[in-house]
Amino acid sequence: MKNFKILNDYSIRSKLLLIYLICVLVPMIVTNSIFYITIRNSEEKEQRINMEHSIDRVKYNLGAVFDDCVLVSDHLYRDLTLNEFITKRYDNLLTYYDRYIYLLQNNVIKYYYRSQHVYQVTIFTDNNTISDSDNFIKLTPQIRNSEWYKQFKDNKEAMIISVFYDKDKKYSINNMARTISIIRKLDNFDKTHENILRIDIDYNIILNDIFNEKMEDNLYICNKDFVLFSNQKSGVGADEFDSINSINEENVKLNDFYKFKALNEKWNIIITEKDVNPFSKITEKKELFIGLVILNLLLPTIIIALISHSIGNRITLLNIYLRKVENEEFSTIDEYGYGKDEIGNLIRSYNLMVLRIKELIEVVFKRDAEKQRLELAKKQAELKALQSQVNPHFMFNTLESIRMRSLIKGEDETAEIIENLSALLRKTINWGEDYITIEDELLFVENYLQIQKYRFGDKLSFDFYVTEKCKSIRIPKLSILSFVENACVHGIEEVSHNASINIAIFKYDNNLIIEISDTGIGMDEGKLNSIREKLNNAEIDTLNNSKSTGVLNTYMRLQMYCNNSMKFEIDSKLREGTEVTMQICLDELKLNG
Repeated sequence: MKNFKILNDYSIRSKLLLIYLICVLVPMIVTNSIFYITIRNSEEKEQRINMEHSIDRVKYNLGAVFDDCVLVSDHLYRDLTLNEFITKRYDNLLTYYDRYIYLLQNNVIKYYYRSQHVYQVTIFTDNNTISDSDNFIKLTPQIRNSEWYKQFKDNKEAMIISVFYDKDKKYSINNMARTISIIRKLDNFDKTHENILRIDIDYNIILNDIFNEKMEDNLYICNKDFVLFSNQKSGVGADEFDSINSINEENVKLNDFYKFKALNEKWNIIITEKDVNPFSKITEKKELFIGLVILNLLLPTIIIALISHSIGNRITLLNIYLRKVENEEFSTIDEYGYGKDEIGNLIRSYNLMVLRIKELIEVVFKRDAEKQRLELAKKQAELKALQSQVNPHFMFNTLESIRMRSLIKGEDETAEIIENLSALLRKTINWGEDYITIEDELLFVENYLQIQKYRFGDKLSFDFYVTEKCKSIRIPKLSILSFVENACVHGIEEVSHNASINIAIFKYDNNLIIEISDTGIGMDEGKLNSIREKLNNAEIDTLNNSKSTGVLNTYMRLQMYCNNSMKFEIDSKLREGTEVTMQICLDELKLNG
């Protein structure tokens, strides 16, 4: 049980918070996480099944389209009338047109209209005696150089699927530049001539089938090079095919393929799933979710908050009155409304103790206390009498009279210096609190330097650099002024050339940096080491025994202000000047400011 005694070191509010975290918040997070994960897994499983069904439907539709087109190609491949028409050499155009009309009347080419999936049937032949029409075109060098013809020749198969972009159709009525064709040789009866059948599939038929899936996910049908179809946008027939690289592999959730029955080719069917949104399912079950929140979080939170308020407020109140006892203020607590539990009994015991102490003070120490109050009143009267002997207003009024006479005589410079001196003396005598803002401290410094500039003339110049965020930071009063005064007396006064004093104040990380430098006489290495040693070993006794206390006093005040965490550096070179750098942790200033 000794291990549990450590709980005695924590406040009651901390213990109640621990109970809340372990018994309420953690179980709530666990149960809601399970609820969330269950819904997410169910959603993912459902989406997976829907994607598989979509792919099955896409495969079925692709099979229906291409099987129908292959059936048309088989019919034309075996048609004897068509073969005789493209292999016959015609003496003149009249003979050709007679035969062409006969072919149309027998409905050989128009057979493909029975298929809704065929967009165009074109037969390319090396028979130069025929005339180009919608369905018959002579094999010219330009056609042999086309993309689809090269694909057919390079594949070396009797029948292939060709995917290409036909620029000639980009501005056609149907804007169907994307072309997917079944190409095969017509060599069933004659292998001596080159006759090629190209059946262009209706691109929009397959695209509409994909859009009819109504999928929220991204569905793609691709060959090895291009994205042939997708459900991202409609009306893309005039656009070039997107590259297969446009699909981000990291987003691919399902990858399948469709193998064509009569063709040596397969197409990939890819689905990139959008993020599962479990909150849509949570919304559907909002009654259950709200019930869990009330059961796991809201109700225990209210109960623990009420108990914490009941216990914590009374303990805090008792602690406040006990601190008053430490300061010799013996006040009782009103017992009304503080209950009959252990804390209520403790409050009543405290009141009894305070009353006993008051009785003891009144009986035993009443005479001594009265005597002490009389002596204190006498000392206060003597102190006020001493203070009244020195009236600083007389000095300020005298300086103001001198300044006004200087102004009347036109001695503006003298009046300005007297005004600075009066302001400096007034702020020094009216000490107030020991800590002031850097902005107010720099007003001290500026008044002082204006007076010194009146003394030194153009020999002295000064410059301040302070960031806006540093102006409101509080530091001990006259801490910067002491170093500036030291620079004027021991640095600037000893040189005959022009010299300057520069002050820079800024933040670096979480530290306040104060840099004070002058271009005065400086000091040699021996004197510099002596000052450093005094600062490193600074104590109250050292301050009392030292003749020069300004810098040492300021150093000790700053160290006390920031809990001895200030980093202090002083560097100097003879006839070049002196530089003082102070680095103060802002957390220590906030602790003491």
